[in-house]
Amino acid sequence: MNTIGSHPGAILFRLALMIILIGILIAVFLTYVDETERNLEQASIRQTKKIIDSSLAIVFSSYAINGRLNELNDLDGGNPFDFLQEFGIAPPGYRGVIHSQAGKDLDPGWYYLQRPRRVLYRSYFLGSDIYFAVRLDYRDVNQSGRFEQAVDRFNNLYFVEIVAVEQ
Repeated sequence: MNTIGSHPGAILFRLALMIILIGILIAVFLTYVDETERNLEQASIRQTKKIIDSSLAIVFSSYAINGRLNELNDLDGGNPFDFLQEFGIAPPGYRGVIHSQAGKDLDPGWYYLQRPRRVLYRSYFLGSDIYFAVRLDYRDVNQSGRFEQAVDRFNNLYFVEIVAVEQ
């Protein structure tokens, strides 16, 4: 009695079926890996942002204790990685300061753009650049355009993502 397994093309059919199944599993796995890489990168960005926000709170506290609140104006748009390096907690992806606009040849990671006073995150997996800046939030009572400790009311010092970047 002949069975399906004894048919002359059965081995080739089984081999083809196994190759198709393995190909489908590999495609599903690679899709999962790509999604996981993007999710991990987004989590890393959020974590770095939280660390910078925390360091800015520490910097503000030290300025307040030492009576240097007028110097907060220098922090607006400043390089937050300076503080992180001072505390020894700069992210491993921090690449340094760039003195003008970022070119397309930069490696992925964090950069401080000195001329526009912005932080650039060049993505590994997200496919786009993300810009951030340190912002000094205060109520400018005398409309001077600068924070003055004796006159103005301080609200917050924070690290914010910039949606539209001026060129």
